Amino acid sequence: MVSPVSRGGEDASAAAGLVTRRARRTKPLRSSAGGFFHPELARRWLHRYARAMPMLLSRRAFAAVPTLLLIPCLLAGAGFIGLSWTGIQDAARPEVTPSPTPRFEVVVLGRAQDGGLPHLGCERSCCVNARKSGRLETPACLGVRDLETDRLLLLEATPRIEHQVGLLHEIAGASGRPRRPVDGILLTHAHIGHYAGLIQLGREVASTKATPVWATSRFCEYLRTNGPWSQLVELEQIALNEITPGTTDGETEPTSFEPLPGLRVDAFTVPHRDEFSDTVAYKLYGPSKTVLFCPDVDRWDAHEGLLEKLLEGVDVAYVDATFYDGRELPGRNILEVPHPPMIRTMELLEAMGRETPGRVRFIHLNHTNPALNDLDLQDEIRGRGFPVAEVGERVGI
Repeated sequence: MVSPVSRGGEDASAAAGLVTRRARRTKPLRSSAGGFFHPELARRWLHRYARAMPMLLSRRAFAAVPTLLLIPCLLAGAGFIGLSWTGIQDAARPEVTPSPTPRFEVVVLGRAQDGGLPHLGCERSCCVNARKSGRLETPACLGVRDLETDRLLLLEATPRIEHQVGLLHEIAGASGRPRRPVDGILLTHAHIGHYAGLIQLGREVASTKATPVWATSRFCEYLRTNGPWSQLVELEQIALNEITPGTTDGETEPTSFEPLPGLRVDAFTVPHRDEFSDTVAYKLYGPSKTVLFCPDVDRWDAHEGLLEKLLEGVDVAYVDATFYDGRELPGRNILEVPHPPMIRTMELLEAMGRETPGRVRFIHLNHTNPALNDLDLQDEIRGRGFPVAEVGERVGI
């Protein structure tokens, strides 16, 4: 399918073959019908008895049997075994409709909260140790690559956009794109970790040429009327495209759009702190799979059916994991920055974690979240069916 660089991909592989590690060619031999390779079984049977033939012929019981008569018998026996095994396999095999070949590849380019790791102003061990070791965790971001045309998308323009686009280019083998580093950007909302990277598209840095940007009407208006973002619009360094999101209560259906030909996207409004814009989650529909990206939400119980609506029809979901249990910010009022704790999400989706492990994956982890730094805790969470996203993991859709 596709090849990540992370161990986190093994979970969804086990669930549905969705998120995979580097390609491994270790499959058993199989026939075109999908069962075990029966001619190989027959070949081994023939080889075994052919080796024994001189011994058989040397015995008195076979002295009178012409060798030429033995060979057809052996071949007939081998054919009977192969055909019989094929019949058993075919009788037991259910009808399976093969999935379409993935046209697009979704890549995790960042998994931390807006400030990343290390985090400005943090003197806790998580950030002190990261500074000493040179460890870097960048804000939550996904990339999309069209496997046919090599066109590229970003979901979010984070403050570490240069690093993340560089990673996407490395994975895609892209080069020679100074004025069009990516072919489009989808924005979820106007918090700094999700759109501040747009400034790098300006004349002081990349000076891009009409890079398409998709956002809600309110968000687009904010970008048009507030500097320095308005200059990007005036100088035609970005081209704004307004989207019409649906609601998760089912009252309003989204208006689908295609940021890349063949890639359908729906946006859904989600409850979050909306100081400068509203907030959306995105569903990306490829020919073979569907991915949800919901990095920020206040609560799953804002209204009945919110989480169920977001997960409807989704094969892999990247969801808000800002806090593990809500106790990570001593001295700050957690109500000022509400997010559903990971432990609550796992409780709500316990059955899903058992039945389809790896379908829901955590992203947007605060620098203080122990699940970002504690490998034993990550293993425990993975064991419950909810892996933490790994930078570099890929999903074919």
